[in-house]
Amino acid sequence: MAVTVRFFAALRDAAGTSQVEVDPGRLPDIVAALRERYGEPFAGRLSVASGLLDGHPVRLDDDRPVPDGAELALLPPFSGGSAVTARERRVEQVLLAGSLLVPALLALGVYSDRWAFGLVVVVVGLGSLVDLHVTLGAAGLRTLLPTAVPLAIGPALLLMFAPSVAGPWLPGLIALDVMATFLLALASPRRHDTAWIVGSTLLAGLLVGLGTAALLLYAAESAVRLVAALALIALADTAANLVARGPSASAVRRVLVVAAVATAAAAAVWVLTGRPPAAVPIGLALAATVAAVASVRLRSVLRRSPDPSAAPRPALLIGTADAVLIGVPLALAWLLLVP
Repeated sequence: MAVTVRFFAALRDAAGTSQVEVDPGRLPDIVAALRERYGEPFAGRLSVASGLLDGHPVRLDDDRPVPDGAELALLPPFSGGSAVTARERRVEQVLLAGSLLVPALLALGVYSDRWAFGLVVVVVGLGSLVDLHVTLGAAGLRTLLPTAVPLAIGPALLLMFAPSVAGPWLPGLIALDVMATFLLALASPRRHDTAWIVGSTLLAGLLVGLGTAALLLYAAESAVRLVAALALIALADTAANLVARGPSASAVRRVLVVAAVATAAAAAVWVLTGRPPAAVPIGLALAATVAAVASVRLRSVLRRSPDPSAAPRPALLIGTADAVLIGVPLALAWLLLVP
């Protein structure tokens, strides 16, 4: 026998089915498997859902067994459910538009004045850092802005104002920021949370910092290749968003769909840019695929609330720029390896 899981209202719409049969197991494991199976927006709606196990109310994070033949009903909140669904829909639309808009604006900026492009990159970086700071703070993870800001935009500013000494100075800047983060975390009243404070600060700062620095380095190396990389990342991220919005058989299938879109786009770029070595489009397609899949996962984690009764939190700017910040450093690293 198996466990019958029934979906109702918004959960049924997100899953594309009213019920499914799963293997028996622990309740949190079953819920996690369903979240992974159906992706977004199902995962976001599941975070505010309630459950009935054989007709009895149950918390979805209760570590209890679900035996053969049991029936698990998953219900969205009865009060305010439609508002949550509408809000999620608006957030998804903004993220989908941003998947194309942010790379397009950066691509246009590549052919503008060097200082204008640098200013756009710094503004995008600062906005993404503040978005991460607010979103992590809502989850109880404190980010130290005095050290996160230099990590996020310090490398970009160094490349803009002193490119000749950026190479030897960048490792020292990062090392000083990491040490300052540890010292400030130890001096904080929340000393028992030092590991979380340091981890969230370095995550926010380095994610944004590596992306902004790579954008400027990439533009200096080859504007055409940077635009090609941004186009691939935009297409792959849009495909990942569209696939994540509907039901899918498995996470592997979602990755394969995104990889197929990125590969097809890379082949077109390869032809349009004069057929460079085949390793170039292969590496760009791989970087775009990794960035798109990682960005969908990142925004899903950031939007999840620790309070089951709370609505998913929007992470708007990082949701539109995260694929670029992840993918461009990967693409640049690949191009440095391939002549």
